[in-house]
Amino acid sequence: MILVRHAHAGTKASWHRDDGLRPLSRCGHAQAVSLVVALAGDRVDTLWASPTVRCQQSLAPLARARGMRVQDAGLLAKDTQVDRLLQWLLDHEQAPWVLCTHGEVFAALLVAGRSAGVITTEVRVTEKGGAWRVTRDFDRPVHLEYLPPSPRH
Repeated sequence: MILVRHAHAGTKASWHRDDGLRPLSRCGHAQAVSLVVALAGDRVDTLWASPTVRCQQSLAPLARARGMRVQDAGLLAKDTQVDRLLQWLLDHEQAPWVLCTHGEVFAALLVAGRSAGVITTEVRVTEKGGAWRVTRDFDRPVHLEYLPPSPRH
């Protein structure tokens, strides 16, 4: 499973419409394209994203490259119930999925994962466009491998 923080989408302060419609910036589009190469060796059968434009756009190049479509997942939205999201992920932990969500969701998910004893390692802040490759063997804590964004903003 791979968890992606949406790519760079400019600043909220300069966007004066519904925040769910805020698109990726030029840098964000480059970051989204770089995911195609970064995940080239990963088996993926489903792409899930928060319904926001920036999350959908973050996975769009990967979807095109693999002949897939990005599916909406309300559990990845900014206002999600993190305990439900964590349980959904644990129920499908071996699924070859790529999921795209928001920085706030990442932070809350890591806290919930630590509280549940699923995550034991320290995890740095996830940069916009960054991702985590998540693996787990049997009942051990998850192993997290950070994939930094390219380019970094």
